[in-house]
Amino acid sequence: MGLLTGLLTLPLAPVRGVAWVAEALVEEAERQLYDERSIRRELLALELAFEDGEIDELERRDREEQLLQRLQISRARGAEEASHGWQ
Repeated sequence: MGLLTGLLTLPLAPVRGVAWVAEALVEEAERQLYDERSIRRELLALELAFEDGEIDELERRDREEQLLQRLQISRARGAEEASHGWQ
């Protein structure tokens, strides 16, 4: 970046910083949402809550379906990363 371009775009620096922070937050949220170990822990907690009578069969099935969808996405993302050599 040239000196003149740098000076002219200097007022946009805070906007770039906010955009970078927003991207970092989204990436971390997605990493946590699709973490396979976290999903497995949630499935176990869900089963224990059902066995303890804290939730009914319908709620268990609904939440289990959501967790299994997240697990499927997590595995697909892992396979995609492996095929690109990101791991």
